[in-house]
Amino acid sequence: MHTSGSLSLTLTVMVVLGVITPRVWSLNPDDPNVCSHWESYAVTVQESYAHPFDQVYYTRCTDILNWFKCTRHRISYKTAYRRGVRTMYRRRSQCCPGYFESGELCVREFSILTWLDMFIEGVL
Repeated sequence: MHTSGSLSLTLTVMVVLGVITPRVWSLNPDDPNVCSHWESYAVTVQESYAHPFDQVYYTRCTDILNWFKCTRHRISYKTAYRRGVRTMYRRRSQCCPGYFESGELCVREFSILTWLDMFIEGVL
């Protein structure tokens, strides 16, 4: 059975590991205490589209005042580019409820009652 000094040291080590450890690792989605959810995010993309414009052209005709040349119009299209926003989705890993992230692991959150029960049972 552990002494209260040992329990205090264990609690201190757990708190230091949970709070001070930098989050440079990623959680393993196959671990049993890791849950995941889908997250949406926006991405700016360049997309092409058909931009309409008025194209002027000339044809022969019977208009003697315009030297037998008539003006005509037609709508043509050229490829143009614009910025758009596309919604993408990714799976995010996080600790399941009742666990907190410590490095690359999800560690169970203990209340003081859980700690006392474990101490009394001699687990700690």
